[in-house]
Amino acid sequence: MSYGFLKVGAATLAVAVLAGAGMTASTGCGDSASGVANAKLPDGVRSQVIEHEPCDESGNKVEMLDANNDGKPDIKRVSKGGREICRITDLNHDGKPDMFEYYDQTGALRRREADYDDNGIVNSIEHFENGKLVRRELDTTNQGRIDTWDFFDPATGNRTKRERDATGDGKIDQWWTYDGEKVTIAMDRNGDGLPDPDTTITLGGGGQVVADAGTASATPAPAAPPPPTLSMPSPNSEPAPPVTPASQDAGIAGKPQRGGAKR
Repeated sequence: MSYGFLKVGAATLAVAVLAGAGMTASTGCGDSASGVANAKLPDGVRSQVIEHEPCDESGNKVEMLDANNDGKPDIKRVSKGGREICRITDLNHDGKPDMFEYYDQTGALRRREADYDDNGIVNSIEHFENGKLVRRELDTTNQGRIDTWDFFDPATGNRTKRERDATGDGKIDQWWTYDGEKVTIAMDRNGDGLPDPDTTITLGGGGQVVADAGTASATPAPAAPPPPTLSMPSPNSEPAPPVTPASQDAGIAGKPQRGGAKR
């Protein structure tokens, strides 16, 4: 049987994020850089759809592990042809899966999905190449759709850029680029899908504004969301991704609408 989250139909969540008018579809983690370094040519189209990849136990070997010795399985390792193909983990020992991991032909991690706030909805999907993290897709507002895309240097594990739909209108409106401890953020406030030159600010390692285009004093810098309730280990030692209430991040009042890939 297949154990995990249920995939929602395309009619429900078939939403594309348009980062610029007339752009072609992005090819994913291997596409060209965007953001402040390439403000005139954002990264095209990004899908907001949350899709769960099944970890299919049917006809495969399933190994049950009890990590905390409470008599209940916390980890399911699914193998085919003598090779582990996926793993299901209950991180907080509540009897429900919180994390799914998938492995390539060499045994290296290629994909990881996680539900950080234990509401049955995937919040994070990570993509790996040769076991190294290259892209992370996040639903930070529990709206049941991806709103943040992080990109990483596989050689160092450092995050290199971030794209966000912070307003929840289906368009990328923030472009973050990272240079050591500094991060430069360009924002789209007029809704044309392009960074506005007068909204670019640079923050130091402590979050202080070190450079701005004249609006930083009048407009607060985008705040870093608080950490999630569950910690997800990463082979790149990258901190776990943030989860933020909609009222703080996307400006959407009221209770978040549940959607996305549920278990």
